[in-house]
Amino acid sequence: MSKKLKIISITVILLAIIFINLALKDDVQEIKKVMYSLNQPMTNIAHIEFLDNNQAIAFYEWGNQQDLYFGSALFKKNLFGWKLVNSFAGGLSHEHKLDWGFSNLESSFYGYTDLIRGKILDPQIEEVNIKTDGGNEFKANIIEYGDDQKFWFLVTDGEDLIGSTITGLSSDRKIIEQIIQ
Repeated sequence: MSKKLKIISITVILLAIIFINLALKDDVQEIKKVMYSLNQPMTNIAHIEFLDNNQAIAFYEWGNQQDLYFGSALFKKNLFGWKLVNSFAGGLSHEHKLDWGFSNLESSFYGYTDLIRGKILDPQIEEVNIKTDGGNEFKANIIEYGDDQKFWFLVTDGEDLIGSTITGLSSDRKIIEQIIQ
């Protein structure tokens, strides 16, 4: 066997090992491992949303009840696993019934432009609606986690969410809180 053929064979074998290793990894566990490596005290991962096979958002909180932060971390998958691209977190104000935060995704993710999200601080809130400056309306995804905790989020592809009105509604459609960001 020629030297050139040996090098090609070894390269193919190494690439096969890398791809098999990636295929066998648990994506959720890999993302959690990266999140916990940030060493934020009392980190609780509320949910991981996979936008596609190579892009994900982890929603998390950290801190204690008096000084609690809620945020999102953006992840991309490469040849070596999941990599943290960016994260955003803000302190929760218990004066409000609905928390919110905004992230522009264009520089981090392909095919997505905006993320708006927040923790639901009033258990009466059952629905969160977003109305953009352009007049388009969206119903946010609501995720339950932990012991009766909830948060909401909306990811868009091309829809500008800056300046949106966020409305938290009860089950009987009563406005619990409305925020104009």
